[in-house]
Amino acid sequence: MPQSCIALLLAHNTHVLICKHEQFGALVDEVKEMGFDPKKSTFVTAMRALCGKSSRSIWNRNREIYRRSWGWSEDDLVSAFRKNPQCMILSEKKIMQVMDFLVNKMGWSSRLIATCPVVLCFSLEKRIIPRCLVVKVLLMKGLVDEDLSLAYVLLPAENKFLERFVTRYTDQVPQLSSVYDGKLDIKDV
Repeated sequence: MPQSCIALLLAHNTHVLICKHEQFGALVDEVKEMGFDPKKSTFVTAMRALCGKSSRSIWNRNREIYRRSWGWSEDDLVSAFRKNPQCMILSEKKIMQVMDFLVNKMGWSSRLIATCPVVLCFSLEKRIIPRCLVVKVLLMKGLVDEDLSLAYVLLPAENKFLERFVTRYTDQVPQLSSVYDGKLDIKDV
């Protein structure tokens, strides 16, 4: 394990380090068996998600939420966890709000979100909603393709998003900046 991962454990995940030696060894083995590389920070996050009774119960609760409420398969769950272990230790409220918005309001497939689980960790109010509303306006105006990927919309840094979706279309839709800033409802565009 590289020094950066050890530092991450020491700084933010000390509860992982204070478990009994046997438990720690079993946890390391379990995380390795799930396909995590001990040289990457996701290994530490996976250990955090699976360490201790409360973390394990949160992990199991979220597993059931993704399955029952959103139709994720076991493969979806494992894949999402491998890509972003943090998605399995979010609050139930956070999961439900983000999934509801992306699936029911934006129309993205629940299983598509499993392929890019980092979006579940983004702020709904500061990142997801403003960006999605801009995209919705552009879709309504026929300026972008309906097949925009979730990653293309939500992953880029803010300046890249603004360049791709706001600045680029300012001539056709001058109100986009106001929609993005939450000052204008999309119905008023």
